[in-house]
Amino acid sequence: MEKLLYINGISPYLYALAVFFRPSEELKSTFLTCLCIFLAQLIVTIVIGITCKDKKKLAQITMINKFIQIPYFVMFFVFSALFVFFGTFFFGIGVLFLPVFVLIDLGVFLSTLIPEELCTLKLIMLRRMSGMRALRYLVGNAIYIVDIILSVKIYDEYKKL
Repeated sequence: MEKLLYINGISPYLYALAVFFRPSEELKSTFLTCLCIFLAQLIVTIVIGITCKDKKKLAQITMINKFIQIPYFVMFFVFSALFVFFGTFFFGIGVLFLPVFVLIDLGVFLSTLIPEELCTLKLIMLRRMSGMRALRYLVGNAIYIVDIILSVKIYDEYKKL
């Protein structure tokens, strides 16, 4: 069942393709469709993450997803920064799109953050981590780049079990 979560790794690319290669008159419906699919995907991610018996496999899939999403996050950051900069510089409205970009970024980040936090909580319950170390992991999972390093460490913890 956890293998279904591999979709979290490629879904940002699919959403971007859906938005960029849609007919111009269908922008609103494309965004709404992507939003509905994403919310369903997030609910499935939470349910699978909670009910998953094999947290080692969940940690592995989440780690792989994080690596798959690295190019997306780089491209998204560059695109968003350029859009906001040039939109503000030339038209004065680019900064208005900043909250939208932040929400999109947060949504994609949540698709790997939630399973990673659940794996960390399971390690706490198994007494494989001290309280302070677990707290550092839980906070670190929510910080870009640090989360990638921690996903590897969490997977290594499960491999030791």
